[in-house]
Amino acid sequence: MKSKLLNIITSAIIVLALLSFYGWSVRTHGTPGKAQGLWGNFLVTLTSFPDLVTRAAEEVEKLPGTFVPTHPDFEPINRLDYDLNVLVTYTNEAGNRAVEVRNLRTQSIEKSWEVKGGLKPHHRVMHPLLLSNDRVVYATNGYGGIYCMNDKGEQLWHQSEIGHHHSMNKGLGESMWVCAYDLSESSHPSNGVAYEMGGVQYQFLDNYIVQLDTESGTLLFKRSMAELLLDKGLEHLIIKSVVVDDPIHLNDVQPVLESSEYMLAGDVFLSFRTSSVLLHYRPSNDSIIRVIEGPFTSQHDVDIIDGKTIAFFNNNAPTKRFKEDGGRGQETQLLKYPSFSSHISYYDLSTRTFSTPNKEVYAQHGVYSFTEGLFEELPNGDVFIEEQNPSLIWVFRQDSLMFKGILPSHHEGHHHLLNWSRPVD
Repeated sequence: MKSKLLNIITSAIIVLALLSFYGWSVRTHGTPGKAQGLWGNFLVTLTSFPDLVTRAAEEVEKLPGTFVPTHPDFEPINRLDYDLNVLVTYTNEAGNRAVEVRNLRTQSIEKSWEVKGGLKPHHRVMHPLLLSNDRVVYATNGYGGIYCMNDKGEQLWHQSEIGHHHSMNKGLGESMWVCAYDLSESSHPSNGVAYEMGGVQYQFLDNYIVQLDTESGTLLFKRSMAELLLDKGLEHLIIKSVVVDDPIHLNDVQPVLESSEYMLAGDVFLSFRTSSVLLHYRPSNDSIIRVIEGPFTSQHDVDIIDGKTIAFFNNNAPTKRFKEDGGRGQETQLLKYPSFSSHISYYDLSTRTFSTPNKEVYAQHGVYSFTEGLFEELPNGDVFIEEQNPSLIWVFRQDSLMFKGILPSHHEGHHHLLNWSRPVD
């Protein structure tokens, strides 16, 4: 009996000694960044294992990038006095991409399609285009080409030579225009183009505008934006951008459907985000009619309002993220600017002047999207806005707010990321 008790005491002393040695070793040799030798590295690996398991579990539980945290104080507003149908896309419970015509007033689903297969969690179906007979043209942003499906979800055509990004818009006749990358065998978006400055070579991503036949998906027109700028003596726009590897960042190609004194049917207006410039381009003779620069930055979604007016979503944001204090947080504050917010800017082609109606109203409601974002003037004069980054939908009637909403999701505390929603008839 005494021998058994002695063995227990001896074992306890040995265990305590080993634990003491282990604790001393961890404190002395096992601190990350200070570990020395095989023993120190072993201790770091051993003691870090629980943290590794915790991080792995958090990664597994993390939602894909197609969901957005809903602000705890968010309250929807719906004062719409008319039906407003919007073409939206989102990730459904099956992990596929739902494409829907949703009535914002009633929140009812009027029509629906589903994109299946070959999808990764972060893939987005951006700015799909609704054609006659309930056909839908769509793409997973930058991947796999452009597709068209019928009302039953059956594939009608697939254009694999280009990869779509940002916008799709209906053109003249049975045609459409898209922002694109060249995916043909002779090119790839990762190849890009290059320039040299100060003995240093810089490579950057090229963008294309492409016209397609909506009946067959056939390529009708394709133009490199890097070549266009070089050919027309506008290469300074490349180095104007602070985003060296993506100085063009084409985000919209808006076709002109009716001729006027200031534009011809078949022209297109182009929006370059990272150089904060709009181009009025005429594909019929490969000419640039206007280069539009001014009091706007990082803009998206240029629309034609009438024969002499265009408008666009002015993000009113830097083209590249910086430190919140600008890196100068220790200096005494001498002057404080008012808060910047996003708004709609109008440009009169006849007078070459800008205006920003209801800018103060948008600021009052905190409308701001660092990237992306779009708007549309509705037939009754109301303004539809997608504030993309927080994924909020707004409808304004001059200085009155008619609608503020989200796309609720099946994940508690999160709503769906918006993917360039489009008001439709």
